[in-house]
Amino acid sequence: MSRALGDLQYKNPVNAVEDENLTTRARRASSSSALVRGDFLSNDPYTSRRMLQSSRRYLLVIVSDGVSDRTDDTALIQHVMKLSMRGLRANDIAQEVASSTASRPKSDNATCVVVMLDGQHS
Repeated sequence: MSRALGDLQYKNPVNAVEDENLTTRARRASSSSALVRGDFLSNDPYTSRRMLQSSRRYLLVIVSDGVSDRTDDTALIQHVMKLSMRGLRANDIAQEVASSTASRPKSDNATCVVVMLDGQHS
């Protein structure tokens, strides 16, 4: 997540590949492949819309790879639901997930956002 937003060395790096748009003169002047730029990462998010039913409750859990690489998706959702049933608020659940994941040996950056939508009350 941070590389897509902040690590500029991964954005628009110079790549040694042939650029088909170079002029013939520029191709003749260079004996090696032309250097062109291309993005390895994008900060343009993938988005989609979902129609939610007012009679249902929804849970949205967004995590970084520091969490998802260490925890099975199904187990993570079950854990979040268990904490919710105990009365913990979304912010506290997210903090617990991130803290418990980050405290493991050889952990990576752990980010977690939990959103609970409760039908008409959202």
